[in-house]
Amino acid sequence: MFDFPIVEYIDSGLEDLLGRFFELSRMDLDTMRAAADKRDFDTLVRLGHTVRGTGHGYGFTGMGELGGAIEQAALGRDLEALNSHMDRMDQYLSTVRIEFIDK
Repeated sequence: MFDFPIVEYIDSGLEDLLGRFFELSRMDLDTMRAAADKRDFDTLVRLGHTVRGTGHGYGFTGMGELGGAIEQAALGRDLEALNSHMDRMDQYLSTVRIEFIDK
C-alpha cells in the first residue's frame, strides 16, 4: 500500500480541526478493534466506510485507502486482513507527517 512515514499535504484551513480529527480517528480505531474481537463485521464495514470518506475528505489519502481496505476486508469477513489493516492504521496515525498547503 505505502511505506511509513507518509507525508500528506493538507489544506492549511483545516489546521485547527486536526487535533479533534486525530482524536476521533484513534477512537474509531479502538472501536474497530473491539468490533473485531466480537466478530462484529457490520460495525467494521460502517467504520471502514466512514474512515475512508473522512480521510479523503480531509486530504489524508493514506487514511482513506486504509479505511477502504478495512471496509473491504470486513465485507469479506477476513479477520486476518482486518487486523493487518488496523495495525497499519495505527502506524499511520502515529507517524503521518503533515505539510500544510494553501488552496
